[in-house]
Amino acid sequence: MPAKLSERSLVIITDLDGTLLDQRTYSYEASLPALGRLQQRRIPVVFCSSKTAAEIIALQRELGLKDPFICESGGAIYLPPNYFAFEVASVNRRRGFDTIELGRDVVDLRGALRRAAQHCGVKVQSFDSMSLQDFMAHTGLNREQARDAAQREYDEPFLVESEGEARLFAALAAMGLTVTQGDRFHHLTGGHDKGKAVRKLLVLYRRQSANLLSVGLGNSANDLPLLRETDIAILVRKPDGQWDAEVMERLHNVERSNGIGPQGWHEAIDKILKRFAA
Repeated sequence: MPAKLSERSLVIITDLDGTLLDQRTYSYEASLPALGRLQQRRIPVVFCSSKTAAEIIALQRELGLKDPFICESGGAIYLPPNYFAFEVASVNRRRGFDTIELGRDVVDLRGALRRAAQHCGVKVQSFDSMSLQDFMAHTGLNREQARDAAQREYDEPFLVESEGEARLFAALAAMGLTVTQGDRFHHLTGGHDKGKAVRKLLVLYRRQSANLLSVGLGNSANDLPLLRETDIAILVRKPDGQWDAEVMERLHNVERSNGIGPQGWHEAIDKILKRFAA
């Protein structure tokens, strides 16, 4: 007989932009009450985002979180030192964290994107080609936030500015690369994704707690790999009032929030905590 929810350890793995954070303003105010309840119960909150390590570390400090996180769409897993009660193999030390690197160097990704775009006759604007001011205009980030976002290592955001998108994506796939759609940009990665990183991190959590219940929250197609790896998958509603069509089509057991963005995140967490306490 499976364990009841109340007899299991809980871990929350969540996307950020458009999920825990407002898609337009990046505010987490609406998420704070539910986040506070998770912190009071010492339930781990793992950020899993296309954001860089620098961005996520800054956000964790603001929110007082000290759990692992996954940056750049699964490019690396960052573990606070001695977080688990056992030694984790194959880690490097970066920014004061133990890291498990899964991604391909962003310099290689940028070169591949330029070659594929030139070969296909498609005009693209990658993050690397944007000025800091351009990136701030596209994202609404302030200067300090944009500088943190510039510290990319495994994931190159880009825009397609001419016809031929499908042709370009096919050429990149032929190189063994992956393109996913985020809230503002396409993201080019070297075959890693959020799901592979989540799977690896959950192996560690389950080694520490056999009766683990994992909850995944996301709002867009690049969260699909994350949602597939968790026991309970929750799709957060978008600002247009819709839920991501690709996730809905490909993940039939996904639960949906009624609220949009961080309001939906708050709602979903409260429902999980009520079920967990039952």
